[in-house]
Amino acid sequence: MKIVFAHDTRFVSDGTDTYCDSYFEAAVWQRYLKHFDRITVIGRQGGPLSEAGYGNLQLSSTQNVEFELVSNLSSLRGQLVTRWTQLARIKQLLASSDGLIARLPSEIGLVAIGCARDLGKPWAAEVVGCPWDGIWNFGTIKGKLYAPLAYHRMRRVVRQAKFAIYVTNSFLQRRYPCPSGLTAAVSDVELERPAKTTLSRRLTRQSQSFDRTLKLGTIATLNGRFKGIQTVISALSLARHRFPSLTYHVLGGGDPGPWQKLIHQHRLEDIVRMDGSVPSGEPVIRWLDDIDVYIQPSLKEGLPRALIEAMSRGCPAIGSSAGGIPELLENTDIFTAGGVDELASLLARKLPDRQWMEESARKNWKLSASFEKAIIEGRRDEFYRHFASYVANPK
Repeated sequence: MKIVFAHDTRFVSDGTDTYCDSYFEAAVWQRYLKHFDRITVIGRQGGPLSEAGYGNLQLSSTQNVEFELVSNLSSLRGQLVTRWTQLARIKQLLASSDGLIARLPSEIGLVAIGCARDLGKPWAAEVVGCPWDGIWNFGTIKGKLYAPLAYHRMRRVVRQAKFAIYVTNSFLQRRYPCPSGLTAAVSDVELERPAKTTLSRRLTRQSQSFDRTLKLGTIATLNGRFKGIQTVISALSLARHRFPSLTYHVLGGGDPGPWQKLIHQHRLEDIVRMDGSVPSGEPVIRWLDDIDVYIQPSLKEGLPRALIEAMSRGCPAIGSSAGGIPELLENTDIFTAGGVDELASLLARKLPDRQWMEESARKNWKLSASFEKAIIEGRRDEFYRHFASYVANPK
């Protein structure tokens, strides 16, 4: 069987292979190739490989996966100029396939679902985020006007799905219910079982943390403001006088220029560090092991991988109210997304608290075990076995 996978992820090509700077490295496609013979990925066409603004590009090409890259359907030009050409191409690809997996929110995903329904093709929705949070918190008047429309479009589509898989346990299910379809709660995050020695090393580090500079950290792309780095910078400008020995580190690719200007405006050059990007895996683990408190200040989220990885390293953590973050952290460790004063107050209470440091480390390390790869894969495989069976015999 052949399946189409549709999402707004930006891919770039060197003429032979296709790459992405986000989630869809080649290994990810194996979770679908277990159940389908071939995949056609419809995504956004990125610029040249040499273009500034990319993080660490990952090879996305692999056997039995082909790519069809289209222009940005969310842009005004995409809506007015190229939409009908792209629509015809998407419909053509679906006509020669057996079904569709649409990752939402995404304009390409919504368009593909419309085409699949017109053609009578089976489709499933992967619900990984909330467009209301993403667009409303973007900060523009146009975004705030469009947010309700985006919310209702996605809500209507998911309600009609026969199959919907969510990355959260409850948040996205409440906002975008699928009352009559088969659903599953399966995080995108897969971790190896966290070792007990990880926690013991963390607790040893904590016992020494009050005799040296305290390190705060966030993993986030520098492209765009939706990860909330600006909230932390503004909060630190209010709270830093309480903590003379403190630094804040941001790990992630993208253009640091706008952030350096913001750091300068708040006169935080001595404590805020842009650490650039490193390859995934062991380099990220080493970076997390050198952080004392992890902050997830997102304005929009599904279920953040970076936060779960930090928890698996025993990091005490603070997070915003966006998306599924409150499913991971205690209510007392949450601040309202974008709430500068609230975060500053939370930092002032938590950072000097040795008992909180230890309790948070233990709770986070323990909870991260629920994201063990074998557990997550089992849930996902069960869902896609049912969908593949339906694709093979929709009647």
